[in-house]
Amino acid sequence: MPSLEVCFIGNGSHASRIKKIISNIDHNFKIVSHDRTLSLDQQPHVLNSDIIFITSPNNTHSDYIKSLSKGYKGYVYCEKPPINKVSDLEIFDIINPAKFFFGFNYRYSEIQKFILQVKDKYDFGELININVHMSYPFSVKKHYKGSWKSDIKKSPSGVIENLGIHYLDLSVTLLGAVKGVFLNLTNINKTGTAGDTASVSLLHSNGSSSQTFISYATLAREDMYFSFERGDINYNGVEFNAYYPRETFNQEGLSITPPVVLSKSINTESFHSDSLKNCVNFFINIVLRNESFDHNLFINSKISTMAMLGEVDES
Repeated sequence: MPSLEVCFIGNGSHASRIKKIISNIDHNFKIVSHDRTLSLDQQPHVLNSDIIFITSPNNTHSDYIKSLSKGYKGYVYCEKPPINKVSDLEIFDIINPAKFFFGFNYRYSEIQKFILQVKDKYDFGELININVHMSYPFSVKKHYKGSWKSDIKKSPSGVIENLGIHYLDLSVTLLGAVKGVFLNLTNINKTGTAGDTASVSLLHSNGSSSQTFISYATLAREDMYFSFERGDINYNGVEFNAYYPRETFNQEGLSITPPVVLSKSINTESFHSDSLKNCVNFFINIVLRNESFDHNLFINSKISTMAMLGEVDES
């Protein structure tokens, strides 16, 4: 199979991580350069490439997406979130979902694998709630103050669009469409102008709910709790634990925490890096087979992005 020409729009640390991943894929990729001082129309070598990765700051995504939607024939991988302003929601009406892919990498994380493994062995029933606490004090570092992530003009949703979007999309992936959103965004450390701490509650159309607390200001902590009808799963940044059965009582007949019936160790760094690797590999495999992306991936991307913006898709 001939080599594929790949262009990166945005050349920061995340682009470097993706380049490293594709360098380990058994195929020949040729990197095509992009000049951010020129429009895409002035760079035919970019528009003739087979794959374009958009890994630039969030506020630039919409302009690149609009330009590529005019006639680019290749595949596009755009980092999440697709956009960060309500006024740019129109991009979902103009892109080709068969060839546009948004890098919501938690869809390809160990969480889904572990849940499927647990449900295959035990009668957990349906998932009814997700509760997430994800924080680390990024805003106390010098790098944060000079980063676009701390600038409300470039990152109007602050920590929600940069960190929380992962967990909002995970909730949409596991619990489905959203019919209600409550957002609370604040700036605790005042290091920059963007919000560094937030809580987001989603009411899903099937009656389930999810709550996400994210912060660049509070101490480092990662905890995800998944409540099912008859069992629970917890990830504490070190390991997954599944608790079962619901009907667990002590000698006095009082309910107590059920035993751990299944456990898997995976540290935070591996959890995040493996999910990105799986996400990029999924994308490249679709490209190599010259296939179309499942339309449900596009629908979920739209729902998650709207939830991030405090909006609900009523179409």
